[in-house]
Amino acid sequence: MLNSLHLFLFMNKTGFYKKGAEAELSEVLNNGERALSKKRLSKGYRNKKLDDKIRKERTRSEARLLREASLVVNTPKIQKVDENETEIVMEFIGGVPLKEIIEKKPFLCIEAGACIKKIHDIGIIHGDLTTSNIIFIDKPNSEEFKERVKSRGNLFFVDFGLGFFSKKLEDRATDLVVFKKTFNATHSSLKNGWDLVMRGYAPGKELSERMNAIEKRARYH
Repeated sequence: MLNSLHLFLFMNKTGFYKKGAEAELSEVLNNGERALSKKRLSKGYRNKKLDDKIRKERTRSEARLLREASLVVNTPKIQKVDENETEIVMEFIGGVPLKEIIEKKPFLCIEAGACIKKIHDIGIIHGDLTTSNIIFIDKPNSEEFKERVKSRGNLFFVDFGLGFFSKKLEDRATDLVVFKKTFNATHSSLKNGWDLVMRGYAPGKELSERMNAIEKRARYH
């Protein structure tokens, strides 16, 4: 799956562009303003009718997840959804992936954990939690952006393409275990990094035990 905000690392004369296995991301103009288009790609190996159905459903689902998540954490605002074109156009937020600055700002681990807890509490499973899919905004470029950062912090969550709605303990625990695996692999030099994430999330005993059980299952399979 494409790590969305890697897009911000690529610039050419026509703007940002990145193509992955599931979608292509490109900079566009929407009502004269800089925006980001995410368009799901057709799969040639699938029956066309089924492929169209799947891409439309995933486009609709991701748009809904973004809207719901935006009630509790920062996300890019959706400007347009075109299910027939399987495209979501959203605001271009800029910033840098948390992956690039977290080792210089380890306190952001706590903020990230707290934000993930907020998402889980309203029944959203991100499905692809990585520090590439969390964006740090250091210098908001508008008064409206400043207010969002002031009220909810500097982190923005993106790429809900693998997400879904669930309040099941197993799903929340799995989301965290997957994040833990990628986090520790990517930031092995960050001392107590994952402990800081968990400090922000503050999981209860039942969730912690389920995470441990999932990790044990993974080791023996």
